[in-house]
Amino acid sequence: MPIIKRFGYASHQMDSLNSVISEFDSLALNKVENIISTYGWLGKSEIGETANSTLFIVIQHAEDNRVREKFYPLLEASVNKGESNRSDLAAMQDRILVNNGHNQLYGTQSKNDGKLFPVEDPKRLNKRRKQVGLKKIKANLD
Repeated sequence: MPIIKRFGYASHQMDSLNSVISEFDSLALNKVENIISTYGWLGKSEIGETANSTLFIVIQHAEDNRVREKFYPLLEASVNKGESNRSDLAAMQDRILVNNGHNQLYGTQSKNDGKLFPVEDPKRLNKRRKQVGLKKIKANLD
């Protein structure tokens, strides 16, 4: 965000930063995909809270939505066992929905301007968020 604020989103500086981030993300995704393919989605009791969250974050930030769609059922099974965070599952579900042109359910995905992507049944948004352990928000749905 500091780079965007200082130089703008379409700046040379932002392009350079995005290039570095993209390369790092690609390497991290390769490692995480190998780990999950070998051992399954490792839960908190196996690798700890931080490493479990890292699996989610790397998959969540994959450029290709098919990666999220592939690993979503494994994260869901881990959540159902109490081994991963329900809020992570909600965020991944929202990202998949938005990338497939649908309304999100939990209001976890926003545009570059800070406004949320469209939300299904906005009046019940905070009820759904509470059910998955997310804080109440004042949704800017314009």
